[in-house]
Amino acid sequence: MIFHAHIWLGFVLGCTVLTNAWANPVLPPGDMQLRSDLQLLNDSGITNIPLTAWPVATGDLQLALSDVDSRSLGGPAKSAYQRVTDRLRLETNTARVRIGFSGADNPRIIRTFENTPRDEGEVRAELSWLGERFTVNLSASYVANPFDDDEIRPDGTYVGVALGNWMVTAGWQERWWGPGRDGSLILSTNARPMPGVAVQRVISKPYRSKWLSWMGPWTFTSFMNVLDDERVINDGWLFGMRGSFRPTRGLEIGISRTAQWCGDGRRCDLQTFLRLLNGNDNRGANVDPDDEPGNQLGGFDIRWTLPRQIPLALYMQWIAEDTRKTGAQLRLWLQQVGVEYWGSVGGVAHRTHFEFVNSSTHLGALGEGSAVSNSAYEHSIFQTGYRYGGRALGFSGDGDTLSFSMGSTLVQSAGHSWNISLRYMEINRIGAPNPRHTLTPTPQELVDLQISHERHTRYGRFHVGLGYGWLEDEVTDSDVAGFIRWTSQ
Repeated sequence: MIFHAHIWLGFVLGCTVLTNAWANPVLPPGDMQLRSDLQLLNDSGITNIPLTAWPVATGDLQLALSDVDSRSLGGPAKSAYQRVTDRLRLETNTARVRIGFSGADNPRIIRTFENTPRDEGEVRAELSWLGERFTVNLSASYVANPFDDDEIRPDGTYVGVALGNWMVTAGWQERWWGPGRDGSLILSTNARPMPGVAVQRVISKPYRSKWLSWMGPWTFTSFMNVLDDERVINDGWLFGMRGSFRPTRGLEIGISRTAQWCGDGRRCDLQTFLRLLNGNDNRGANVDPDDEPGNQLGGFDIRWTLPRQIPLALYMQWIAEDTRKTGAQLRLWLQQVGVEYWGSVGGVAHRTHFEFVNSSTHLGALGEGSAVSNSAYEHSIFQTGYRYGGRALGFSGDGDTLSFSMGSTLVQSAGHSWNISLRYMEINRIGAPNPRHTLTPTPQELVDLQISHERHTRYGRFHVGLGYGWLEDEVTDSDVAGFIRWTSQ
């Protein structure tokens, strides 16, 4: 089955005519200021909702903020509350039209949570509409000199229908799973969004059952996307599901799982999918080689805010690339750890982080064993690997990369923000040359400094950035990068 962009767009437009329902829109990943504001409200105990899986439902945010007495707030928390409520008011308008453009010299290849231009030039138009039980967001962009040859893109287009406390969507949606700010090991915005359908819990209210109420506020999302780029096995599918819950204030736990399956010459029936769900996908161990359903990743992440109003949070993400021969026991681990510190200086709120990522898989119950090269994001059957459109679906450094990074988001009371990041990476550092690696087939070292500023004006939002990169392999090279983006309000 082949899914092309124009077929999916036709489906989306058809749904706007045939459906009449209620739904809450969602906020996509990419806005560093919004994420910092939401996290500040959570870390301060003002709200208590899961925030490690994006997109985030606006309905959950509205309900959480409706219980807040804004008169009792002060300092950065009050400013964050006001900015978030203003943003929600804007996003939940019945109808909205936005236009924008961007230009970049040496666009960033190492992508973080921040939404920066992917290509040298882009012009974008977006129309969103919110009905009583239905939402639609139509987006189209024209790109100059695209890295993947797609000049016309529907990225960001989706329709949503609410069914009780669940929203079903269809379209091209970006996702970010995990507490990391510089990267996610399982699902990030490094690759462009692919077409698919998804279901997401809207309001993260706790269970009432005495057996499950200990979970606290929780969310769940699941999707089935189409890998419609050029691959060794074309027209495969990507399945994913994630649950996030907060058993106590300050502690959030996430469990994630993704799987590539189906495609040309592969089984696509229900029995194969159930075998995949049960973890029976290790040929020669618990399934015959001809029946191996797919390539899976899975793991967990934790974010813990220290008690007693200490402005410090610790987080980690452990994602496994494979299972043991005896069944669904995870054994080949990719690792991420980080720390966040926040506060304010002279009326400017800051959120500073330090993050470490090792995307080489390591043996052991939790990755304490030796490294296994050319294993992360690779598979013997799905040989294009855990990638889409020439980019890794997880960490932007792809596999076998060691990364140390630090950064800070600074937000003024007026809503203008700065993002500063410094990174050192050893890319594709172990094992034999890997031509499938999306950044380099051979080892490289990268030192990267990036500074960006986003400003809200009566004429729209301006986002500008400047960076400097120093790269070393057989030779040493350095380069300056920059971008500018404007979006109407």
